[in-house]
Amino acid sequence: MAMNRQLGCATIFLTLSAAETKWSELIVILVNVLENKVITLEEAENMSYEKTCDLIRKDPVTCVRYFEHRVKCLWKILSAPSGPFQGYELEDKYVRIEFQARGSPHVHALIWLKNAPKYDKNKPESIKKCIEFIDKLISVSSKPTQFSEELISLQRHKHSHTCKKYVNGCIKCRFGIPYFPMRETMILEPFSDDEKLTKKEREEISKKKENVMKELEKISKDIDNSLTFDEFLVHINMNEEEYIKMIRADLKKAKVFLKRAPNEIRINAYNPQIMSLHRANMDIQFILDPYACLKYCVEYINKSENGMSKLLREALNELKKGNNTVRERLRVIANKFLNSSEISAQEAVYHILSIPLSISSRSTVFINTNRPENRISMLKSDEILQKLEP
Repeated sequence: MAMNRQLGCATIFLTLSAAETKWSELIVILVNVLENKVITLEEAENMSYEKTCDLIRKDPVTCVRYFEHRVKCLWKILSAPSGPFQGYELEDKYVRIEFQARGSPHVHALIWLKNAPKYDKNKPESIKKCIEFIDKLISVSSKPTQFSEELISLQRHKHSHTCKKYVNGCIKCRFGIPYFPMRETMILEPFSDDEKLTKKEREEISKKKENVMKELEKISKDIDNSLTFDEFLVHINMNEEEYIKMIRADLKKAKVFLKRAPNEIRINAYNPQIMSLHRANMDIQFILDPYACLKYCVEYINKSENGMSKLLREALNELKKGNNTVRERLRVIANKFLNSSEISAQEAVYHILSIPLSISSRSTVFINTNRPENRISMLKSDEILQKLEP
């Protein structure tokens, strides 16, 4: 939050996931460490999935150290003048390591790029520059010439139980996939007060959208379909103006819609150079709303384990029955929090090896600006007070 206020809105929100089973170099290292054998990259690539998973499970320390080293090397390349950001210098960054349900780490990063365009909906020139910038750095192409189909498959979303959510009794993907095909990259705004839709118009648009989503689900199952955007519009019986109006009807804030063919509606956004280096699933977004992005990051940082609130309430109720000091109460609550959190083996390794979970290009200093009488202080014990100089 402090960086956002002092430096302005971050430019890019970047997410990098781990793909231990796809990284042959890691498998070579694991076989060397665990079995004292030297194998080639080709042998690692041809190893069975079960064997690969077994190696990864047996040595979370090596997996963590490899991921950490890989990410450090990647940051050096991203910070280079000739890096993937097309001449835009990486000025600042804030990085947070999080852990997926399967236990592997992934990176969330806010990136500030020098001289990058800033979005202003009231300035057409600003919108044009932002769209040009987005098209330079972000792609959803299903057949880029420098990539193999294997790399693109890492970006192609497959629905699972973790992405499903119930909305009005219907199962939907929480990532909003399949995405809408678009002729060109656009930044769309919700309807203004002057453009408000009538109840009848909203009902008609809602019916159209329901039909469009059904068609998108059908189309998305055929990744080799050759539909053009114009053919897609004919297929759903809408013109482009009606189609854009349908998309805008559900928007609550400005949103980027990337240029996307009908056979790319399951592909997550990526940067071609970063993708070729990282070789694992990634996501890259141009930030329009700085506070919405910060809210997402803060919620990630402060997220609590399921059932933790109940355990802490029980601990507090127990403490109320005794005559514990403030320090003793704090220790009991801290122990309850630490000992009742469920973490993966790789997350435990991060803590044991004291590997930072947050990295920032700027240091921050908290200054308590409350009036002196309103500032919260920690009580010192009598023992400590006795040792203080008069």
